[in-house]
Amino acid sequence: MMIFSRPPVYRSARAVPSEANSSRGLSIILALRILIGVTSLVMIVTTVAMLLPMFQSIDSNLRGHIENVPAIQSILSGEGVTSSDEMDLHHGVHKNIKDHAQGLREHLIEQARANKELDVVKLKEDFKDLSIERTEKPEDVKVVIPVGEPAIAASAKENNYVVDAEKNGDDEDDDDSEQEVGQTQGNQQEKDPTQQKKEANDSEEEKLQHFPPLDLPLARGFSGLPMEKTPALVGAKRGTIECDVNVNALAYWNEPQGKRDEEFVSPFKVSQSPGKTKYLTFEPDGGGWNNIRMSMENIFVIAAATGRTLVLPPPQNLYLLDNNLMYDDFFPIFTEHFQKRIKVIEMEEFLTKELDEGGYLNAENATTKQNMLKVSKSCISQRTADNSCFFITDVLREKAYVAQIKDSKNCLIFDEGAYLRNQSPLTPSIREFCGKDRSPLYYRDDMAKPDILHFHTSSNDDYRILNHFYAVVHFTDPAIDNYMKRFVRDFIHYRDNLYCAAGKIIQLLQEEGKQRGFVVDEEGAGGYSALHVRRGDLQYKEVLIPAEEWYETTKKLWQPKEILYISTDEQDKSFFDPLAKHHDLRYLEDYTEKAGLSKLDKHFMGMVESILASRGRLFVGTWHSTFSSYIMRLRGYYGLSKFTRTLIDDSLSFLPSRLGIDGDKRITGDLEPNKTSPIGPLTNITLLQASDPPARPHHLSRGVAGLPMAETPALVGASRGKIQCDVDVDFMAYWNDPQGVRDREFVTPFRMNDTQTRYITFWQDAGRFNNMRMSLEIIFVIAAAGRKTIVLPPTQKMNLEYFDNDSINGFEQFYSFGEEFQKRVPVLTFAEFVKREGGPDGILKLNNEESKRLLELASFCENRRRSNIYCGEAFETVLKKVPSSKIAPLSDAKNCLVFDIDTFKHGKMTPRAQEAVNSFCAGRMPVYYTNEIADPIVLHFDTFEPEHRLLAHFYNFITFTDPTIDNYFKRFVRDFMHYNDKIFCAAGKIVRSLQLESVERGFEVDEEGGGGYSSLHVRRDDLQYKDAVLSEDKWWENTRELWKDKEILYIATDEHDNKFFDNFVLRHDVSSGGSFANSNRLLNVMDFITTESFRFLSDYWDFANLSSFSPEHIGMIDAVVASRGHAFAGTFFSTFTGYINRMRGYHGHSKFTAFYSWMPKKLEMQNGKMIEPLTGFSREHPIGWVSIDGDKKVYHDNEQMSSTGVDRPQTNQMRLNSNSVIEQPNNDGNKQQTNRAQEMRDQNLQVLRSAGNDSDKPQNAQTVDHGIKSLEEGMINSLGFLPGEDDELERTVDGKTLYTVFSTDCGTFQHWQSYLLFFSAIRIRQPGFITRIASGCTDEEKQEAKEWFEEHIQVMSTRFRIFFTPKFSEVKDENGKAKGDYKYFNKPFGVLHYLEHSSDFGYDKNTGKFTTIEEEAYVVIIDPDMILLRNLTTDFSDGTAKFWQPHAKHIQRKNRVQPGTPFGQTYGFGHTWMKFIDQAGPGSPARKVDEKDAELHYQVGPPYIAHHRDMHKIVSRWADLVPKVHASFPQLMSEMYAYSLAASDVQLPHEVVDSMMISCVDCYGEGWDFIDAIPDGAACTSGIYPNKLNQLTLPKTLHYCQSYGVGNVLFSKYLMPHDIFTCESALLVEPVEEEAMSPANAFVLDRGNKQKRTDLNPKMQKRNVFATCAMTSVVNEAALFFKKHHCKANATKERKINLLQL
Repeated sequence: MMIFSRPPVYRSARAVPSEANSSRGLSIILALRILIGVTSLVMIVTTVAMLLPMFQSIDSNLRGHIENVPAIQSILSGEGVTSSDEMDLHHGVHKNIKDHAQGLREHLIEQARANKELDVVKLKEDFKDLSIERTEKPEDVKVVIPVGEPAIAASAKENNYVVDAEKNGDDEDDDDSEQEVGQTQGNQQEKDPTQQKKEANDSEEEKLQHFPPLDLPLARGFSGLPMEKTPALVGAKRGTIECDVNVNALAYWNEPQGKRDEEFVSPFKVSQSPGKTKYLTFEPDGGGWNNIRMSMENIFVIAAATGRTLVLPPPQNLYLLDNNLMYDDFFPIFTEHFQKRIKVIEMEEFLTKELDEGGYLNAENATTKQNMLKVSKSCISQRTADNSCFFITDVLREKAYVAQIKDSKNCLIFDEGAYLRNQSPLTPSIREFCGKDRSPLYYRDDMAKPDILHFHTSSNDDYRILNHFYAVVHFTDPAIDNYMKRFVRDFIHYRDNLYCAAGKIIQLLQEEGKQRGFVVDEEGAGGYSALHVRRGDLQYKEVLIPAEEWYETTKKLWQPKEILYISTDEQDKSFFDPLAKHHDLRYLEDYTEKAGLSKLDKHFMGMVESILASRGRLFVGTWHSTFSSYIMRLRGYYGLSKFTRTLIDDSLSFLPSRLGIDGDKRITGDLEPNKTSPIGPLTNITLLQASDPPARPHHLSRGVAGLPMAETPALVGASRGKIQCDVDVDFMAYWNDPQGVRDREFVTPFRMNDTQTRYITFWQDAGRFNNMRMSLEIIFVIAAAGRKTIVLPPTQKMNLEYFDNDSINGFEQFYSFGEEFQKRVPVLTFAEFVKREGGPDGILKLNNEESKRLLELASFCENRRRSNIYCGEAFETVLKKVPSSKIAPLSDAKNCLVFDIDTFKHGKMTPRAQEAVNSFCAGRMPVYYTNEIADPIVLHFDTFEPEHRLLAHFYNFITFTDPTIDNYFKRFVRDFMHYNDKIFCAAGKIVRSLQLESVERGFEVDEEGGGGYSSLHVRRDDLQYKDAVLSEDKWWENTRELWKDKEILYIATDEHDNKFFDNFVLRHDVSSGGSFANSNRLLNVMDFITTESFRFLSDYWDFANLSSFSPEHIGMIDAVVASRGHAFAGTFFSTFTGYINRMRGYHGHSKFTAFYSWMPKKLEMQNGKMIEPLTGFSREHPIGWVSIDGDKKVYHDNEQMSSTGVDRPQTNQMRLNSNSVIEQPNNDGNKQQTNRAQEMRDQNLQVLRSAGNDSDKPQNAQTVDHGIKSLEEGMINSLGFLPGEDDELERTVDGKTLYTVFSTDCGTFQHWQSYLLFFSAIRIRQPGFITRIASGCTDEEKQEAKEWFEEHIQVMSTRFRIFFTPKFSEVKDENGKAKGDYKYFNKPFGVLHYLEHSSDFGYDKNTGKFTTIEEEAYVVIIDPDMILLRNLTTDFSDGTAKFWQPHAKHIQRKNRVQPGTPFGQTYGFGHTWMKFIDQAGPGSPARKVDEKDAELHYQVGPPYIAHHRDMHKIVSRWADLVPKVHASFPQLMSEMYAYSLAASDVQLPHEVVDSMMISCVDCYGEGWDFIDAIPDGAACTSGIYPNKLNQLTLPKTLHYCQSYGVGNVLFSKYLMPHDIFTCESALLVEPVEEEAMSPANAFVLDRGNKQKRTDLNPKMQKRNVFATCAMTSVVNEAALFFKKHHCKANATKERKINLLQL
């Protein structure tokens, strides 16, 4: 019985038996050998003359069964016994061998069954080339395989044997080719020179003739499936290649295909009338060859699916290819085998038939027919040429149906339901295939019915298909999808002559490699490795790296003495000298004569090279090169490991094209287990420099720590900081540089009012650096507040992390005390202080000896009292020499320091301030900053001594009772007390390297440039709090649910032995499905030292040039890298962890991503406490970074409260916070593991917040009470401010006044819209005055509207107004008589009436000037059916605005509204408005506007924003023109066209902004990009909470003139009840937040026919979700606001109005 340690592996070409009965097996084998010899001899003697030709044609693979004993051994194993379908048995000798082998095999199986075990086969004596040594277990059998027998080596490998390629020196019976080579080498000395020369000339030919044939399986290495899973392969054979040398191993295709594929009939085959043919025509892509090939593959697949006759384009010179080479020159498409799959004809044949009468093209003009037939034989792609290809393509584009597909916009879906029943299914597989940015284009009648289906694929824009067929065309039936992938593999391969030439070179390379000890694998690959080095006209210049970089990047991959074949377009081979120093290089030209390349057209050389490169042991290609990519696919077809190829660095390209395609199921994962990349972490600085850095927000608010710009006047004029570095790492700068104008001009009120310079001296803290840093921050804040000059301590050794011999001895080596810093706090070294103040006029007045002594101590001193260079001596001398000096009376344990202006100036504090101080100090004795501390010339901090130590965070030790000043100094620390650029440069390089790796794994970087990976700080050294020093097992148990599958974890640690983390590493990789997850054997822990998912600082030592740093800097770099992780777990009590948390806070990371490893304090960062004064220094608190850019005291973080003051369901709030970074998509099988962290965080939040929630607070999304209990509470909770603060919003933060207007009639339809607009404005604190212009009201309507406004609108804000105008909507004829009504006339005429009659403006009709309005006044025109999501403003400079940029070209835009520069929202009518230019008159400046400028500056709609004088000019002309435009175009949009015409007529071009509005979910030119960027889990929540608590970038307005839906919830203004804002009306049904983005809700119902549904792709679903959630929730919040203010307690609050049911 045959026993294997595991079942036979399908990839093996031959199986080697593990053991057999020793004696009986040997005798039978000997008998078989005799039988073979006798049979062969008889056959040769009796039939030699007659059958000699037949013997010459015997398949070389079968001959191997006769000549090689190992081949027979393979037959005996059972793997070599092939079916009659797979082996040509028409020669009797082969039939006899098979029969005898089968009988022998059955006999051996019976013997094995009897013995019930497998004995060792002693074959050493009979088979010198194969030995099997007995070991204790069958799975440990060790097979010794000679080099040069790849097929047997493969069999041993696949059966869990250990292959030893070195023990072959003693074998005597090598095969013939090896014996001949050995004899030639051994007898060389005995031969004369003439004979030697002759043999040398013949040696290459001998190598080719003796290259061993391979018996290849149908399953392809790591790409294949077991035969039982591939019914499509039944009856198939591997292809062969016609060549004078056996190169069949290169044929990755099957020929014939399996029986099922041969009989396949596509369900999408077109129906054709008798005698008629349906065609598919196409145009070649205009790019290089591989672009042409990719486009062609798509066309061929579509032809195969539809059964159309494929018409080739006319022969023509393709790009970089001349001589009219066409597709059939490269691919065997006119073979009988190919034509069975696709009927292919040439253009001449097609035209000859179809240009005749009755043909599809029917050329009535004989000349036209003659020209087209002429061009069909040869053409060029120049429209003006006599033989232009356009003679044909223009006709086809006109008379054929042109497929409306573009690779970047569409995916072509073949689905039987869509085709047969005209459906539009949006299944998960379609959604996944098309992604978020492409819409499915279904193959239906519109493509099936036309007689000619034409692909305009030469187009560079509209119809190009420049993508791989498996990324463009999708068959929803996996069996059909895989059939088409097999079709491409088995038919669209290069011709035999190309493979023949390539095969000869491969054999020569492999023979040379074998002589060096390298092996060829089971698929005939290896023996050398290959590179593709693109050097030519590649447009991506960043990947054209020098040869030195090529070597440095790849040197870890190559083996010693390995031959490297280089495929390249570099003509100067000296370029590769840096590689040639280490390896022997080979190029194509080395084999010109040997492989007969001169016989091939020169344009075939690239194809030959791609084949050569595909067969190397390893392959490295050029990123962005389609040539490299095709090599990757070829290697995939051969089944080579993904770990043997990289595109510097993309090892998983093109997996869908080859994985498991012989089966009937869709393979969504990788068939090959993961393992560590041979390269390890990405450590190539050139690649880093060439890659794009993480996107950096232009706004200054930081994630969940920031505030909207409207609430941060201190940031006006500020910019994000930059980092000087040779790589762009500016995203690491959390500070502002410069600060805002106000901060730059800040003058502290605590300075002394004289010119005397006052100093602070201090002794550094006795602890490690983070203790020193905390003390230093306190001292610098005091110096900045009192306007004192800092004197740095004398140079001395610092007791820093991990190091005994410190090389850093000054704070200036960590911080940058530059010019801007010195403006805030002047800084001197101790030596500079002595030199400045040591003279007779100085405060020290030192004699020469004293000066010399102090300068000596300043240069270096020690903190030992017995030392003769004791640092204390320097400080004692200063204090003694300066009478007006004082030791600061402060201690962190006893005191808190209070800065209060009243106390400092008047000696008295207000009761309110005193109450705040008592709360802050919490039992500590307050020390007030008074003249006692401010006045001394030298204030000394003796912080080295325990009683004066300042071991606290500055914000926990110092308080300023004025919140504005308190926040100023928090910004001072953030913006100035950060590490220097050198530290951040090194850390930034490491962070970018980690993120590039992570992006390749499917992770994303967040808005602030963080995330992609997660991080830990594991403190192991002498932390005094031993409870927090955990074992690696505890670290894993306490944090395991935080980490995502396959997520890279960066570990910052003082543990020098990384083996400490072995078990942690093992568990994370196994739980993540990593390299070792599927192992079924016990693994030594050392196997995990090099791991795929863990990174340490040491991994980047050379990459970040860390050896150039002093050792003390290393900890700072470690901390900065750890601070940018998505999630972070630190060591409780560690100040190192604390500072990481503060840096994460500065960047705006969510508190729900920060944890501690010690279980009692694991969720400490999430408990919502802003500050705990008595907790000491063990942890940092959010009070130090949350909302510090504002001017108010902050009592809560931004992650606790919803927009209405009522918590949404906990899981929903958590989802918004935790999905600030997009979760990695996972396979279904890993969902449980993937969701563990999310579930844990949800649970954490629930626990943390439930204690503070009333028991009756709502917990269900459908029952959340948006309402409020009182007007004042409502203004605080729902709106975020008190009514008295409303006056502050009259002007914007930059001092401008906005007058926002919208036009309505007096009907109830626009009545509720007006209320909603006003509410949305107050909800986001829109500055300025907002006016409803109500036109055409009757007196009764006017009175009613006025009273209602005063009662219900002005309660929101006194800045809200209503303005009444006459009716302007009548349409009049030429005689001025009314003939109709166009309500949109009210907008231009109503706004003009408002501007000229409102008291705000004081318009003087006589002078045409405004008399009462301020200069900086601007007018904004919006529509009533808009809600505000973000503040409308005149400033678009914060970087979030997206301007109209046609044709992807950058247009220089102004970023502020100013006189002469109005702004408007993009409306997609292009230059259509120019049709009405005649209405402006013959001399109008509008006539000078060309179509380009018409689109760039005038295709605008609301919001319109302009300076008040500019708006008056536009509106005046608008009112003149709108009746005329409407008369010539009496339809909707006429007033908008008239506005554009008016603006051009008064010569006021607009800056056209996309991002001010969203409205139509599938329209361009709107701010939907912002919505698309929202994580799926936050799509609904972001619509519900658009106010300051939502830090996502959103459009300014939502124009709800469209309908929006989520599943069974719909919003449409046309269905809205007009009495929604009453006490009796119920509320709207809202979508359930957590379910809104589920696939089950990926549809919208029609508002007119709710039985009609439209399926949504992911992008459209997210847009609908946002809009539906935004609209239903704002309506409900406004309604509840109304009810709380104006109704009794029993007002209706049920959410039961479903607009679909109205």
